Amino acid sequence: MDNTINFFGFLAIAINLGSIAFIAGILFQIIVVVKYNKPWTWGKLTFLLIATRVVSLALTILIWKYWFLPFEMMQGPVLIPAMIAEIIACPIMLRLFKHSIFNKPTALV
Repeated sequence: MDNTINFFGFLAIAINLGSIAFIAGILFQIIVVVKYNKPWTWGKLTFLLIATRVVSLALTILIWKYWFLPFEMMQGPVLIPAMIAEIIACPIMLRLFKHSIFNKPTALV
């Protein structure tokens, strides 16, 4: 019995299992861009979301490959490597796209 998988099969599994984390990351970035950046465009927002998901998916696969922690990767419906990748990728990509959430103080009023 052959227990191998090709890269595209593994990529499809990572997208499927990490979909909840990816959707949560998309919602977080949309809220940040729309709320804290007044002059935004749909094109720039779409490019930001796609670029972040590509980086996040690459990080998810990397974290999944070198998983060393003693507990399972799936905690309920959430893939933990995808959640870790989203926590890393979202702020970095917002910073690279020069969104002003990191530069100006905001009041919570």
